[in-house]
Amino acid sequence: MAQNDEENPVIDVFDRAILKELSREGRLSWRELGLRVGLGPTATADRVRRLERLKVISGYRAKIDYGSLGIGLRAITELRLSSQANYKLFEATLYDTPEVQAMYHVTGDVDYIILIACKDVPALDRLLNSWRDKGGAIESSTRIVLREVELFD
Repeated sequence: MAQNDEENPVIDVFDRAILKELSREGRLSWRELGLRVGLGPTATADRVRRLERLKVISGYRAKIDYGSLGIGLRAITELRLSSQANYKLFEATLYDTPEVQAMYHVTGDVDYIILIACKDVPALDRLLNSWRDKGGAIESSTRIVLREVELFD
């Protein structure tokens, strides 16, 4: 017995092209998106709605120009917490920190990888020190982001 499309999504070349275009620019009209992937507006809309229904597309986000907000520095920080640290409390702290753009609890030598956007190096230093002082971070390694490389260019 064949599974229906809802249980076993099949992603074809058109769906992949749609995902690529929407990841670049999520506010395209059905017409413009269809032109870019070689489909008509109705077929494009049907495919996008199907991908949303299947949760392949889980949402849309705005691309932010951090410089226009006075945010001059982006960094990726790896953190290791002490064995006594409260992970749930630390995650709540990260969640409530506006400079945290993304956070990942990972396997390996570190516990978290965190993407940070802040004003400058002193602001980054204050943030990292606060995690050491209050959050139980015992080791960190930080890399400054020089530029973002677009994934689908």
